[in-house]
Amino acid sequence: MKSSIKYNIIINFFVAMVLSIILTLIMAFSVIMELHIFQPSLYMKFINAYNKNSVFMLEFTMVIFIVFIVLMCFIFVKRMNKITDYIEEISQNVNRVANGNMDIDIPIRSENELGLLALDVNKMAYSIKELMTKERQWEKQKNNLITNLSHDLRTPLTSVVGFLELIQKKKYKNDDELTHYLEISLNKARKLKGSVSKLFEFTKLSNGDIKINTSNISLHQLIEQVAIGFIPDFESNGMEYRVFSKDTGLIINGDAILLARAFENIISNAIKYGSDGKYLDIHIEKEDNMAVVSFINYGEIIEEKNVNNLFQRLYRVEKSCDKKEGTGLGLAIVKTVVDLHKGDIDIMSSKSKTEFKIKLPF
Repeated sequence: MKSSIKYNIIINFFVAMVLSIILTLIMAFSVIMELHIFQPSLYMKFINAYNKNSVFMLEFTMVIFIVFIVLMCFIFVKRMNKITDYIEEISQNVNRVANGNMDIDIPIRSENELGLLALDVNKMAYSIKELMTKERQWEKQKNNLITNLSHDLRTPLTSVVGFLELIQKKKYKNDDELTHYLEISLNKARKLKGSVSKLFEFTKLSNGDIKINTSNISLHQLIEQVAIGFIPDFESNGMEYRVFSKDTGLIINGDAILLARAFENIISNAIKYGSDGKYLDIHIEKEDNMAVVSFINYGEIIEEKNVNNLFQRLYRVEKSCDKKEGTGLGLAIVKTVVDLHKGDIDIMSSKSKTEFKIKLPF
């Protein structure tokens, strides 16, 4: 801070005082000279009265003093207008913020306390605006989640209720048909359980209720174990997975259970949306001081507008909602797990491939 308001006020006061003294002397001298030139007789009377009459001398001095005070006040106020106008400008913008208008930009006219105040008000308004924007996004995502969950829970629940009612009313021909009804009901109930479990897991991760239990993990072995569990899903969708590892002995420090859950969600997502591409390629390598795992599928392209929001909490790609079941929480869980491990995740999608790249510290 190169200047201060209090020093500015003091300087303005002394400048006003000096200018007032100079102007007062000039005005007094001008009046006296005009009398001397144009009214000699009146000039002599003034000189005699000033020299011989102490009351007149006092009155004249008081007039000069009053003129000086008036001039000094006028000059001081004029010089202070710049500061007071700036204070008023800041005050007006603060009132706009108080009334809910965050679109303000107070110019920084000085480097003193007022300039810092204007800068702080601008930062405050920007921060509040950002928070309001995030709150609106969160509200929209929450509504999307409620809509998606309502659909995803209602559909299997309706089937379960329907088949159980058929069983209750004994509307089946034989034991084989009864077993078929029971199997369908059980599968739908499992889907319900899966959706509720995912929501519960996401809530715990988001609230910080899960503690990371770290240990040394063979990244290649962990991914192989996770991928093997999806072999039936790969086969039923006409897909294969391929693991390419430049360092099969790569060890990282992390929570094996949470990381396995994150990898499961990405693989499940790849099977759901990338089955047309036939392959899921998983690449493991080192990059600087990070372990990098890339999951590449060759199915549906993810539009750029969706790529930027895909890892936001509760976000779900709208065009896929009508085709695929899901809560939209899977990738949000992945992002949370990666963040808990101080890692990073990115996505790139084109007509040829979609790649999820996870970076984790050793």
